Amino acid sequence: MAKAIKLIGLPGGLLILLLLTSCREASPSVDVLRGNFSYGRGQYQKSILHYLGAEDAAEAGRDVVYYDLANVYFALGEGDAALRAWSVAEETTDDTDLLFRIAFNRGVLHYQRGHYDEAYRAFRQALKIRPSDLDAKINLEESLSRVRATAPTESETDSAGGGDGDADRQRLLDYVRRKEADAWTSSESSGDSGARDW
Repeated sequence: MAKAIKLIGLPGGLLILLLLTSCREASPSVDVLRGNFSYGRGQYQKSILHYLGAEDAAEAGRDVVYYDLANVYFALGEGDAALRAWSVAEETTDDTDLLFRIAFNRGVLHYQRGHYDEAYRAFRQALKIRPSDLDAKINLEESLSRVRATAPTESETDSAGGGDGDADRQRLLDYVRRKEADAWTSSESSGDSGARDW
């Protein structure tokens, strides 16, 4: 693996939005900030209490609270709880940045568990949301290579009657590589003949 697969952290921009809401909702925002502070210091139990306090106090920002809560569960090694909390966050949000983060982090969790097929699907979903994300592309390729490495041999596949899923994955990977190659060649060919190359 070229680069370590890591979890995407807390969405800071979303917290600013929570702080800029009415005074009546200041308490949940403060709880979220306290939870983030505790999370950053490695005090996971304390951060869970703050996030749960914020979730109980207001409906606004519930998606961010559950996303943060899921990240704490992930850090504690509670993968199933993290998946449930990410699902709640996903159901309650329409923010594409948060949806990307959820899909990406799900991929990381599945990859670490050795569920490479689920990791591949999660990173694929993340790339549908943000096609230019390099880390998601790298993780997608790494997941695909692990799927292939753990896939049954051709004789086992022939006897089982399957094998089309790997062809679909290969086509997707080839498509991503072509798009990347197009991006490199189009920026080189669109250069101005009078411009200097710095």
